[in-house]
Amino acid sequence: MKPNPVTWAVRSSVKFWRHRAVFKGLPEASSVNGGRWFSASTGRGVSVMEEILARVVVPLPSYETRDKSPPPPESTSLEFMNFYRGLEKESKVDFLSKLSQECGVDHKTVSELAVKLLDTQRRDQATILQAEDRLRYSLTPRYKQLFSHVSRVEGGVKFLVDLRADLLEILTSKASDSPHIRDLNSALKSLLSEWFSVGLLRLERITWQSPCEVLQKISQ
Repeated sequence: MKPNPVTWAVRSSVKFWRHRAVFKGLPEASSVNGGRWFSASTGRGVSVMEEILARVVVPLPSYETRDKSPPPPESTSLEFMNFYRGLEKESKVDFLSKLSQECGVDHKTVSELAVKLLDTQRRDQATILQAEDRLRYSLTPRYKQLFSHVSRVEGGVKFLVDLRADLLEILTSKASDSPHIRDLNSALKSLLSEWFSVGLLRLERITWQSPCEVLQKISQ
């Protein structure tokens, strides 16, 4: 049933103020050649990066509540996307380095669960399998959870494909040779492979403006 004009206006107003709140948290923008960019290369920029990551990258739910925890609000994914798009090229490298290092796997928890798994080897099979499953779950990087949430918002999948193109460029150009960046790239590639063919993953960047162009690039 088509909503009446009053209902539509109320919904539009709510959506506007929610998105306005997202932009309010972004760093101050400057105008360059008619465009807009966000600088995060200064000391304050680093602080802004940390604040953004603290808000948008949620903790990994406990093993017991992994299928029950509600997803974060859509606004957090939009905030992450808009902040990243506004960064300069060099700042994107810094931001992805920080994301990969500070929002990855909890190594302490993994080590503890690995020890527990060894301790269960003489117990029944069900106990061993559960210990293995707990360890497997703990190996999930927090940024993978973020990417999953981003993929559900409008334009999120395109954003993730372009993000991986940036990661490939960073690794190819040696702008960063961090193992954390390589892990981030591998995790994003694995996630995208669940949705697309291998041919798409070979792309450096796609515009998403022409379906024919996309299909041509996929077949390459």
